[in-house]
Amino acid sequence: MNKTLLFTLLISFNLCSQELWKTDLDNSSIEYSGSHFIHNWSAQNNKISGLLNIKNSLIENIGVIAKVEDFNSGNSSLDSNAMGAVEALRFPNVIFRSNSIQHNGETIYIAGSLEFHGIKKEIEIEAEIEDTEDLIKIYTTFKVKLSDFEIKRPSLFLKKIEDEIAVEINLTFSPS
Repeated sequence: MNKTLLFTLLISFNLCSQELWKTDLDNSSIEYSGSHFIHNWSAQNNKISGLLNIKNSLIENIGVIAKVEDFNSGNSSLDSNAMGAVEALRFPNVIFRSNSIQHNGETIYIAGSLEFHGIKKEIEIEAEIEDTEDLIKIYTTFKVKLSDFEIKRPSLFLKKIEDEIAVEINLTFSPS
């Protein structure tokens, strides 16, 4: 993973009286799915880098980085077309940084910035959290519009793919 980006996440956190937890690569994934009138598709990335900043036993910040090239649909032609559409060579990463987190039992409300295709958008998501002594699991789903990130939607048989993409995130963190 790009060490510079991970370092950027680290320095964006307040480093006083905190614990940093990192993603468990064997148990973390981001999946997206989209549709076209001919078929639906999905791709998954299991190489997620991320950090949690824990302060007073609560998640204070979350930062996550995923390389665009690591998303895999199982169809090399589809993956190649997707990489071209999102200009993966020019914009190699998807980055999320939280701005605020509100806790309500096993649910957290996260406001932050999502950077994709060179565009930063403020988003708010609701996530489920499972917290044990040595693991924190976060699960959420949300939707993004490709047009919000100025991505030219590919077309097949003169019809473009749907603008809205569903995102499913399963992250497991353990102490650093």
